[in-house]
Amino acid sequence: MKKVLFPCLSAIVLLISCSKDDPATNTPAADKYQSITTGNKWIYDVTTNPGTPTQSTVPDTVTTTATDTSVTLSGSSRSYRIFKHSNGDISDYYNITGNDYYRFQKIDLNGTLLQIEDLYLKDNQPLNTNWSQTLNLNLPGFPFAVPVTVTNTIIEKGSSRTVNGTAYTDVIAIKTDITSSGLPAGTIVTDIKTYYAKKVGMIEADYKVQISAASVDINTKTILKSATIQ
Repeated sequence: MKKVLFPCLSAIVLLISCSKDDPATNTPAADKYQSITTGNKWIYDVTTNPGTPTQSTVPDTVTTTATDTSVTLSGSSRSYRIFKHSNGDISDYYNITGNDYYRFQKIDLNGTLLQIEDLYLKDNQPLNTNWSQTLNLNLPGFPFAVPVTVTNTIIEKGSSRTVNGTAYTDVIAIKTDITSSGLPAGTIVTDIKTYYAKKVGMIEADYKVQISAASVDINTKTILKSATIQ
């Protein structure tokens, strides 16, 4: 949910057209790990550099709009529901196709606009299942596209987790690793874990990414304070 520079960093050129479209899914929210019903609201605390002298926390309210956007990639289109953030002029886009959950984002990474479509969750897969996407990333300061592989792994399934004093059940935890065959070993260092609760969606995200060659150093922790799900 919260836009925290989602780990799938890619600069694949997307042909994007926006239009009112059919809902991205009609599956009941109670059966899913994300709801895209209009009027849903999530309130998060987003902490930058947690546990350090420069730690700072800002609130972010995420609201589901009634508008869908069509995203076309390599001749294949998906309809995404638009989510708005109160923390800046930021939007996220979500699609649920069966048991697959997609997120599309536009991210300004040190002046380079990244447009990202990511399969971030598969809710019907067993523990330790992983899936990968290899993309081309235009990193700041690089004159060429760098091949980047993003691997998501289910490290918890059906577990319980307490966040901000609220106990959640049926939690799926995803670990995300980013590697590149086009960069020296150690150039990209990641520690990314995201937790999703059934019906509620994302309840917690720990996100650390360092890309030394591109002067990228991101360290954020996002926790859900409350949610209103229609």
